Amino acid sequence: GEEHPFPPPSQWGYSQHGPFNAVYEHSKRSVYLMVQRIKRHPFLALFDGPDPNASTAVRLGTTVPTQALFFLNDPFVHSRSDAWAERLHKESPEFESQVARAISESTGRVADEKDLAIARRFRDRYSKQLIATGQAVSDKAILSAYLRSLLGSNGFLFVD
Repeated sequence: GEEHPFPPPSQWGYSQHGPFNAVYEHSKRSVYLMVQRIKRHPFLALFDGPDPNASTAVRLGTTVPTQALFFLNDPFVHSRSDAWAERLHKESPEFESQVARAISESTGRVADEKDLAIARRFRDRYSKQLIATGQAVSDKAILSAYLRSLLGSNGFLFVD
């Protein structure tokens, strides 16, 4: 895990009327997130994290639009999908083998022809969209965008 980036104790100065209240960015698993009782962590709140002020015997799983938007727009997801695309691109220059590997790594299943056809269609449409908006068309950028869609998919988020 590593320790959290708290300020040094000499700078604390917290009181009853000025309690500690901060959110620290890091790239560790959510089990290492600091949770404060006075405020829900924004990331955990996005994914139905429990209220730290109350006992929670049963938690209902819900899916809300903000979760999908997180997987499409959050800088953390973009940086992770860019790094993943870079690694896949180094392992194989062929788009279909990259997609097959990504599906295997993200869902634990072997990609079938339907998966590959969907990925090819995504690549073609995304390329056209990049051209239409005057952006550079890059194999890595296309793969990274496809990987973001995998990260937000039910196959990645839920175990069947």
